[in-house]
Amino acid sequence: MKVICESCGTIFKTAVVEGMDCCPVCGAPFDDNEEEIDLDMNPSEEEGLMYFDEIMIFEKAPELNNVSAYCKDCGKINPLDLDKFDKLVNKKYVILKKDVTLTCEGCGREHKPRKILYRLKDHYAPPLPRCPVCNSVMLKKISATSKFLAAAALGSFALPYNSKTYECKNCGYRF
Repeated sequence: MKVICESCGTIFKTAVVEGMDCCPVCGAPFDDNEEEIDLDMNPSEEEGLMYFDEIMIFEKAPELNNVSAYCKDCGKINPLDLDKFDKLVNKKYVILKKDVTLTCEGCGREHKPRKILYRLKDHYAPPLPRCPVCNSVMLKKISATSKFLAAAALGSFALPYNSKTYECKNCGYRF
């Protein structure tokens, strides 16, 4: 188990700070009622936990402010309003209010600790383009060579073809 100082963000092993009332680095008092968090979890203990990867704050639209928490199990992103948090420590962790429980919208698992650790998602894949006609992802990118050859052969009549980027392998639609 490890303890995180909320003032400076230093992470200590529980045995090191067991009898201490304040942080040895910054001198801030430890809050006795704060939960300890295990940062060295094995994969079976890590199941069901949520992590956050982004705190979004919009000055012009404060109603959109949120923390993007994602479920480790199903990968579902759960946007949480900022009023559900006691403390936001960017790039380290966030602390939920005592009466707030966090349940994943995707798989229904409940996040037990009050602290949600920062961790980037394992992968961020850009969304795949889809055919607007048949919604297929089986697309072929129209090459610059074929556009050039069409322009050489057809001249200005090739303009509708040359303005397209993809061709659907399923239905043949170009967009």
